[in-house]
Amino acid sequence: MIIRDINLSLIIRMNNLKKNKFIKIVTFTILILGYMCSLNSMEKRPYHHIYEGDKLVGFRNLPADVPTWGKKKWPWSKWSKLKKEINTYVPEEYLLSKKEILENIERMNNVPSIQWLGHNGWLIRNLQGKNILFDPVLGDTIGPMSLFGSKRYTPVPLELNELPKIDILIISHHHFDHRDYRTLRGIKNKKDIEIFVPLRSKNFYKSLGYKKINELDWDESKKIGNLKISAKTSYHWSKTGLFDRNETLWSSYLLEWNGKKIWLGGDSGFIKKIFDNVGEKIGGISFAILGIAAYDFKALGFDRTFMHTNPKEALEMGKSLKAKKVIGSHFLTFVLSLEKVLDPPKLFKEAAEKVGYKKEDAVIFKIGEIKKLDELIN
Repeated sequence: MIIRDINLSLIIRMNNLKKNKFIKIVTFTILILGYMCSLNSMEKRPYHHIYEGDKLVGFRNLPADVPTWGKKKWPWSKWSKLKKEINTYVPEEYLLSKKEILENIERMNNVPSIQWLGHNGWLIRNLQGKNILFDPVLGDTIGPMSLFGSKRYTPVPLELNELPKIDILIISHHHFDHRDYRTLRGIKNKKDIEIFVPLRSKNFYKSLGYKKINELDWDESKKIGNLKISAKTSYHWSKTGLFDRNETLWSSYLLEWNGKKIWLGGDSGFIKKIFDNVGEKIGGISFAILGIAAYDFKALGFDRTFMHTNPKEALEMGKSLKAKKVIGSHFLTFVLSLEKVLDPPKLFKEAAEKVGYKKEDAVIFKIGEIKKLDELIN
C-alpha cells in the first residue's frame, strides 16, 4: 500500500514537471513571437515618425549630413532691429492693380489657370473641374490667431469674399505664414471642401468647421474624380505654439491628372540626395512651385538655413525633381529674413541658365497675376 502511494506520488510529480515544462515552453514561444512582431512593427515605422511606445507623437526630417544651428539662441532683439531696417518698397512691375486682377479673372473665367496670391498662396481654377487653394494667407498679419506678428508689405490681391467656390484646400505645414487662422476660418462652405492637411492636425481643422479632412503621410494619396493628390517629402519643421515643435508633419504635394504632374512645394530646404530620389520615382513634372526667399540670416550669426531654399537652390531642387519649369514662391509678402526683398526674383532669373534652365523656365508671377495652365504645362 505504501509502495503504491509512493509510485502514485512520483507519477503526479512527473506529470506536474511535464506540465510546468510545457507551460514554460509555451510562454517562451509567446514571448519570442511577441518580440519578433514588435521588431517587425518597428521596422515598418517610417523614419520620419517619432513614437513614444506605440503612440505617434511627432516627426523628424529624413537623415541628411547637414550642420544644424545647434543650441544657439535666436537673437530676438537684434532680429527685431534689423527686420525694421529692411526696405520693403516694391515697384509696380511686381504688382497688379485690383482692377487688372479682376479683369483677368473674368477674361479667364472658365479656363484652367493658376494665380499667385502672394507669399506661398496659390489658387488653381478649373483643374478637372475643381478650384484648388494652396497655403492661402489673405490677411495683413501672420501670427497667433492672425492678430499679431509679421505685417504684410504688399497688397492682398483677393479678399476672402472674392474667392471662387473652393473645392479642394491644401495646407503644407503648420507655420503661421502657411496655416493662417483668419483665412482658414473665413473660407465659405467649409463642410463641402476636401481639405488636405498634415498628420496629427485633424482636430484643429474640425474646430474651424471642416468636415472632409484628409490627413496624408508622405507618399499617401487620394483621388478626387480624375485628380490624384499625394503628400510628398519635404525637409522642414513645424511649430505654431510654445510647445508644439514638430508635432505635426510638413509636406509638399503632387497633383496628377491625365498623365500631367505639378509639384506644390510648401517650405523645404534642398537636400540633393533626398530630392534626387524623389525625382527618380516621380519624373516628368511640368512645373514645381518652390520657395526662393527667407534664406539670409548671416547678420544674426547663422551662416545658412537648410530649411528654406535660396533662388539657386530652388532651381537645383527643380532639376532634382525633373521639373521642366520652376515657379518662384514664398517672397514679396512678409519679412521673414534679411535679404533685400527684390533679391529673390532677380537672383532666381540670373541663376537659371547656370543651373540648366532657360530664363523663361524660371517663372516669376506678379502678385495677383493669373496664367493659363496650358502656358506652363508642356
